[in-house]
Amino acid sequence: MSGTFTVVRTLGRSDAAHDILEELPEWFGIDRFTHEYVEAAAKFPNYVAVAVPETADSAVGPGGGEVPFEDVLGVLLVDQRYPTSAEVHLLAVRRKHHRAGIGRSLLERVEEDLRAQGVRVLSVKTLGPSASDPDFDRTRAFYTACGFHPVEEFPDLWADNPCLLMVKAL
Repeated sequence: MSGTFTVVRTLGRSDAAHDILEELPEWFGIDRFTHEYVEAAAKFPNYVAVAVPETADSAVGPGGGEVPFEDVLGVLLVDQRYPTSAEVHLLAVRRKHHRAGIGRSLLERVEEDLRAQGVRVLSVKTLGPSASDPDFDRTRAFYTACGFHPVEEFPDLWADNPCLLMVKAL
């Protein structure tokens, strides 16, 4: 892979979400929650990062057919419950592609689309800092670097885990 990718909006890529989540047990290692994310991928809008083929004649993607799930480098699910706000329901990137700009590119594409729809606020929930987990320290640092701000940690929203609500004005 040359390191070049594109972000595509699609629906129903639970196969790709499942495959990526299986690679990341330190973030998504609870089977019940993984199953819920996979179900959500079947109904929420999906944004997927796909490697751009090195040769034009091997291009697969928008207008050119279905992208095989193993070619999806990252996935973002967005849940919009109100006209002016939306939530990042899931953001996951294959481990070997971490720190390559894929997560940031997925967010940027989602934000662009949401702004065009009049959405003003984007939120995300993640494990709160009181849980003291180095993997989620990196997750929170990523969202902070992308412009999200912590709002409140809810100690009882998730069973046995504190939930941090972070928001970003669009």
